[in-house]
Amino acid sequence: MNIAENLKSVKERIEKAAFKAQKSASEIKLVAVSKGVEAERVIEAVSCGIITFGENYAQEFRDKYNAVEKATSREIEWHFIGRLQRNKMKYILDKVRLIHSLDSASVAEEINKRAEKIGTKVPLLVELNADEEVKGGVKVEELDGFLLDLLRFPKIDVKGLMIMPPLFDNPEMTRPYFRNARELRDRFQSKFPSLRELSMGMSGDFEVAIEEGATIVRIGTAIFGPRSE
Repeated sequence: MNIAENLKSVKERIEKAAFKAQKSASEIKLVAVSKGVEAERVIEAVSCGIITFGENYAQEFRDKYNAVEKATSREIEWHFIGRLQRNKMKYILDKVRLIHSLDSASVAEEINKRAEKIGTKVPLLVELNADEEVKGGVKVEELDGFLLDLLRFPKIDVKGLMIMPPLFDNPEMTRPYFRNARELRDRFQSKFPSLRELSMGMSGDFEVAIEEGATIVRIGTAIFGPRSE
């Protein structure tokens, strides 16, 4: 199957999952994860109608961004979904529409500092730690304090939460993780009204994520096929 056929299948699956959740598919943003995908394939995806892409590595993103933006007249919406490093902020801040993976006050401070220099406000999501054995993400019991701490950074705009559950063969095993993220979002929304988005669900489990309240799904393999990495 090519990208166009894959995309058609993914959209149909999103529509079915949204219907099951009594939502409209238009409420779900599809981010095509283009990590490890050549610029030429991303350009092909743009021609198929995809305009939102998620990248994981700052330097790969920088090079791909330049190639794709030169090759198309369409306005591309770039998201950064990978691990954030303070020394790589210069490659992404003025180019991405949303950062999915904030989990450190020191990185938040660096984002705020650079955002002040370029005169912008940075929309981002706070990444939750879904698996104690995996580094990265804010622990559930620390989320309230972390969100309060971010209020001291005027150039940061927290839009919601992101979660990556452990990988399971059965996507139903991810349901409790997605449900917990939604319940956390709902619980903290009165204190933090801008906390609306839920970035959760990938190629193997996005239907379950949508049923549990995802507003953003991050889909790579189901669109681009398996990658060599």
